[in-house]
Amino acid sequence: MAYQILKSLFLITVLSMSQLALAQNMHASCEKQEKASLGASWEERNHYLPDFMRVSGVASGYLASEQVIIEFDIETLSDSAGTSLIQNNQSISKAINEMKKVGVEESELTTQDMRIYPSYRQEYDEKTKSYKSIFEGYKVENKLKFISKNLDLAGKVIDIAVSNGINNISSVQFVPTQTKVKELKDSLISQAVEDAIKRANLALQPLNYEIKSVKSIDIENDSYGRNQLYNSQVSYLYSSQEGGNSNDETKLFDNLKKFSVQVNVSFVIGRKESNK
Repeated sequence: MAYQILKSLFLITVLSMSQLALAQNMHASCEKQEKASLGASWEERNHYLPDFMRVSGVASGYLASEQVIIEFDIETLSDSAGTSLIQNNQSISKAINEMKKVGVEESELTTQDMRIYPSYRQEYDEKTKSYKSIFEGYKVENKLKFISKNLDLAGKVIDIAVSNGINNISSVQFVPTQTKVKELKDSLISQAVEDAIKRANLALQPLNYEIKSVKSIDIENDSYGRNQLYNSQVSYLYSSQEGGNSNDETKLFDNLKKFSVQVNVSFVIGRKESNK
């Protein structure tokens, strides 16, 4: 009796294992058929794709300056804050009045970023062999800004400011309008992409390869070179020296602005197909 039971269990186990193997074979067969119908997997396809070719393209353009922006820094120092502020305002007012005489409009001049603070200088003490802070008064800092489309006034404005004690010229910029800058940059992007395509084709031609498609395009930050600024310090120093002509006017360099755009293009390449 026990022998019959064991024999039955053995047969059941064999049948179960046979059915399991059959099921596994059927599953593998289905996967194989499904894979054949869908084609190779992305990993397999990607393995046979050619490497991407990365090429940079550059384009440049020029715009004429249509606006001048000049910034002056005015500093005064006095024993009291009120006195220092009065001196600062007097210096600015005098310069503005003189600028108006040569055709500068009041709307073209603004003041900004005024600061008042106690000023200290560091002085070395021989007795203590250390530095100590010495109060030297109250300093007032102010900024005078000139913005105009009349570029011919730039040199006169600088000379007037310098002759009235405003000898700290923080910046001089000749700039085109923002509308024209945007239009130029948009056109430069297309030109830079065309330049990248041209370079890629030149490199691939001896290899009998060609561009199949584009993977990505990266546009780097566009930039433009600074134009030459001015020689007001040289002009002023020369005119103030003995024998110099005080009527000499500062000459500014109104150069064209150069704008450049660079793109990085990744191409998918492949061997040229022979014409049948």
